Amino acid sequence: MKFLLAVLSVVAAVFLIYIWQERLRGSNRKPAIICPTASIRVSVESLSDNSILLRDVTAMDVEDGDITGSLVVESVSQFVEKDHCIVTYAAFDSDNNVSKLTRHLFLTDYVPPRFTISAPLEFGYSSSFNPLANVGAYDCIDGDISDRVKMVLQNPDDDITAIGTHAVQYRVTNSLGDVSTLDTEVEIYERTYTESRMIPSVRLTDYIVYVDRYGYVDPEERIAGITLGGVPFAVAEYRAGSIEIDDSEVDYSTPGYYRIRYTCDNRQEYYGEASLIVCVTEVDG
Repeated sequence: MKFLLAVLSVVAAVFLIYIWQERLRGSNRKPAIICPTASIRVSVESLSDNSILLRDVTAMDVEDGDITGSLVVESVSQFVEKDHCIVTYAAFDSDNNVSKLTRHLFLTDYVPPRFTISAPLEFGYSSSFNPLANVGAYDCIDGDISDRVKMVLQNPDDDITAIGTHAVQYRVTNSLGDVSTLDTEVEIYERTYTESRMIPSVRLTDYIVYVDRYGYVDPEERIAGITLGGVPFAVAEYRAGSIEIDDSEVDYSTPGYYRIRYTCDNRQEYYGEASLIVCVTEVDG
């Protein structure tokens, strides 16, 4: 009898240990995250809406059952390729076990960062200047990112403060790691008082525009006016000379940066110039 009781005690102890181990093993089981598809396509506007990124995603746990309410968007990666990110989901059960799952995310209407130029990229030699002063950038995701614009000289041995024309590259990066660049020129000039008064300047509504492939920019519509001797004139009011437009460089069928050049005279030996940078994009947008 005592032997039987001893055996029963051992069996009971083993059983209790088994039950305890099974419960412990159960509490350590991670929840399961279920996605109906391996990828998701959303608009740029929806990228900040977690309810859209989490749509149709569910989570289950062995002990807690449906824990879809615990799901969160842990992160959205930078681009892994054009318009393509990785979204990471996380779910938590009552024992704080965490599961994660990744899914491919494609942006349907993404547009790379675009530059803005508010005034000609030309500066007087005798004045202090900032070659970034007239250049900004806008991004469809981050908004105004002008403070992220950088400039480098295309010739490292060049001196941006020297009189003349300098080849430069402006560069800006958005939060998804997409980089836009603009190769252009900065001019540093030195003029006498007479030249400053006699050289007309063409004022443009924009100094850089973006147009879809096979689009068109009307050069005349981009002229805001002409200034001579510090006095602004509308184009129709300008009687001191004439203005010529050369848009022969622009190829609207091939993506890239081009220039429309404006030349204005004062019917003497003084000429003023301005350039409109035209960016022909690969896709609509």
